[in-house]
Amino acid sequence: MSSRRSPSLLSRALAPALLPLLLGGCASVQVPQFLQSLVPFASGSPSSSELTAKPPGAPLAAPSTPPGALQPFANVIRGARRTEGLITLWQKDDKVWLELDPEDFNRPFFLAPKIAQGLGEGGVLGGLMVQRNGKVGRAQIVEFRRVHNQVQMVAKNPEYVAREGTPQARAVEAGFAQSLLASSAVASQPHPERKSVLVEANPLFLVDLLGLSQSLQRAYRQGYALDTRHTGFTSVRSTPEQVVFNVQAHFATATIASATPGAPPGAPQPSAPDTLPDARSMFLGLYYSLAKLPEAPMKPRKADPRVGHFTTVVQDFSDDLARTPRQRFVNRWRLEKQDPAAALSEPVKPITFWLDRTIPEKYRDAISRGILAWNAAFEPLGFKNAIRVQVQPEGADFDTFDVGYPSVRWMTNAEASFGAIGPSQVDPRTGEILDADISFESLSSRAIRTLRSQVLNSKLGLEWPALMQSGPGPDAQMSPARREAGGVQTALSHAAGDACQHAEVAAEQLGYALDVLEARGELDPASPEAQRFVLDYLTDTAMHEVGHTLGLRHNFRASRLYTDAQLSDPEFTRTHSLTGSVMEYAPINLPRNGQKGGTPFQTKLGPYDYWAIEYAYKTFPPGTSAKEEEAQLARIAARSSEPGLSFGTDEDNYLGVDPETLMFDLSSDVLEFAGKRMEIARELLQRLETRPLKPDEDYAVLRRAVLYAVRDAGRAAGLVARQIGGVRTLRDFPGSGRDPLQPVPAATQRAALELLVAQVLSPEGLRVSPTLQRRLAPDFQERGEALSAGAGSVSTDFSIAPMVIGMQRALLAQLMSDDVAQRLLDSEGKFARTQDAFHLSELYGRLTREVWRELSGRGDIPAMRRELQREHVNRLAQQLLRPQSLSRADARALVRAEALALLPRLQAAAKRGDLSPEARAHLLDSADTLQAALSARLERAGA
Repeated sequence: MSSRRSPSLLSRALAPALLPLLLGGCASVQVPQFLQSLVPFASGSPSSSELTAKPPGAPLAAPSTPPGALQPFANVIRGARRTEGLITLWQKDDKVWLELDPEDFNRPFFLAPKIAQGLGEGGVLGGLMVQRNGKVGRAQIVEFRRVHNQVQMVAKNPEYVAREGTPQARAVEAGFAQSLLASSAVASQPHPERKSVLVEANPLFLVDLLGLSQSLQRAYRQGYALDTRHTGFTSVRSTPEQVVFNVQAHFATATIASATPGAPPGAPQPSAPDTLPDARSMFLGLYYSLAKLPEAPMKPRKADPRVGHFTTVVQDFSDDLARTPRQRFVNRWRLEKQDPAAALSEPVKPITFWLDRTIPEKYRDAISRGILAWNAAFEPLGFKNAIRVQVQPEGADFDTFDVGYPSVRWMTNAEASFGAIGPSQVDPRTGEILDADISFESLSSRAIRTLRSQVLNSKLGLEWPALMQSGPGPDAQMSPARREAGGVQTALSHAAGDACQHAEVAAEQLGYALDVLEARGELDPASPEAQRFVLDYLTDTAMHEVGHTLGLRHNFRASRLYTDAQLSDPEFTRTHSLTGSVMEYAPINLPRNGQKGGTPFQTKLGPYDYWAIEYAYKTFPPGTSAKEEEAQLARIAARSSEPGLSFGTDEDNYLGVDPETLMFDLSSDVLEFAGKRMEIARELLQRLETRPLKPDEDYAVLRRAVLYAVRDAGRAAGLVARQIGGVRTLRDFPGSGRDPLQPVPAATQRAALELLVAQVLSPEGLRVSPTLQRRLAPDFQERGEALSAGAGSVSTDFSIAPMVIGMQRALLAQLMSDDVAQRLLDSEGKFARTQDAFHLSELYGRLTREVWRELSGRGDIPAMRRELQREHVNRLAQQLLRPQSLSRADARALVRAEALALLPRLQAAAKRGDLSPEARAHLLDSADTLQAALSARLERAGA
């Protein structure tokens, strides 16, 4: 008999009524039959013996052991299958036991979780290594602890340490807690010879270790929870290096919540996955590796801020006199020469990337070229074939998810989420990379995401400037992903490799280039030349993601190494990289019309890549002292002031101060590059006017091309806007001869402002003729599918006006922000002479003159210009009425002066007889807005 108390008749009767409440549903909802088994009875689940029918009057079997006593080892595993390895496993039907030897307790293991089968959406993607910036779900060190007859799987806290055996170590142990992940009862008496005990694995791994319930609830606002009754092992495996548990986890909710009628606009609303046959139920495949840690921890290498590596942080409290206990170690693979004395030697264990069998065969060579390109950076360090590529054979006895098998996988999702990603899992004690799994999304290379923007609301083409370059000030226009994730935290997540957008936007750039070259008549999208573009894109992306898995962060300053003339030279680009680093987000290298073209994608390492690899992987002769090793590393890092080794990364770009750490710029002169890209965008729009369409095409291809052009022009405008109020931020240490904070020269800022005025704020900027606008129909099949899927906003009509207005509003938000005002005012003090600075008064005055240029002439004011003028007036009024708590007094005084000067001009212009009723009403309304703001009481926000 089971020792568990049987549920009462009352609890059995109440269970169906309580089920919806237990699952977060509504009691009035009809619960499907299969879901009624998701929650145990109210006061306990029936045991298997209770569910087995007994003949009437059958005698009860006598227990073989006293009630509550542990079963003999042999009794528990009778009929079970044994698998030997790092930990011996026993399996019988749906039960799995771990045979833990005495030395397995309190022994550290490396727990590496991965998602083997996902939803294809919502961030739950099959083939994804679980590596989050947060604490939940990441790879970590665990150990088994026995407390009486309970075994706990505990996550250790290796970030906080002190020298063993010291008082500080005792203080650290008392100061920082560890976490319980799961627990299970001891299932047997000790083995009579091995002294090992059996512990059931089901309670340890058939639980929500990754916190996916919370992720699903947050993504869809539904009551998803793990259903343990329908969760089980699909396979288990044990090798000398690791134990693997494949879990099929069932997540379910009793009911699907619907949107709340009358909810305020923008309020979060529940949704449901589109990829499931029944949105109430989903099976997810989870892959847990419990691996052996290195016998001897790798010697850590101190990180240096001048070189961009992912880091592992350990807080060592051993030295009370140190400025900070925080120590940062470079994340890197353990790479050692077979022959330390040889100038060039094979490594003891090369970094072997396994191409998963999911990768289409036609792409494997291109991806392999991107992986093997990194060998060029290791050879100067004395490593021959440091990196290798192998294809996982059919019938392999390992999975590319296994720890120690860095891999490249091909993912197929419902929609492109990231293009490609290169996460890694590291030993948190030392920064040693133990595993890495690069994933390519198949849809990104088809540019499906941008194709869908033909259908959905045209605002999808308006991200300012697509993957925004500005900082997190109150007026910054962030992309939806950044806004959702919450500011700086998203930048840090992006830095951690969780949100690499390189492949995603590179795929869009690929589509844009094909449209431009096809419109020029220089390329047939079905030609071998176009196929070469796709293969080079894959090689470029593979190099970038492999760089992440080798420990390298993004380098957004690397794009400024070469001039436009060099990048436009086919011979130069055949022998040189396009930028200083493949860790840059480089746009496709497009030539002007009639100009020669350089290599479109980056397929060679840059000088920065060699340098960053040298710092992380340089080996030192045996006997080298720690002091000498530190000195040599410092000499390597001190080269940071060399032009090809410039470094700036995600947070430098995100904070919006540095005018050189930019995404998707290319060439040493950012203004020249931006002007060139705007010129190409205008050229494409003009060519689309007369582009003939084939009989098997539809008009949606024109809409896609227009969106490409406007988005690219928006990116270019964002690059230019960063120059105004920009402060060049260098990571140099003293001795480089350069100051770390350098305001952008006034001449450059004035040139940037004039370029923005001419290309974005001027009525002569981007234009699409009425003829072309009448041809910009959607893809009607995709429109229907989007409506069926519940898309909130689907566009049939198309106008470029909202897109241009959106760009203009975002530009004013940037240029009139408190952040820019503060930097311009502060920069005056950084120049020896204040006349050498670009002044805030110049900026405000030039914006007013351009926005209101119609006040100085005759004729009507077009609708698009009225929209821009309203935005300008509203921003003036807002800064007068409710300046931010940190707004500068000089900035507010200048805004007031602009408003006072503009008001009489508006009042005078409203009396003209050549205005339409709409224009006259607009001028009078704008004048009233300014009048009210000037006379109203000041309310300082946050005061």
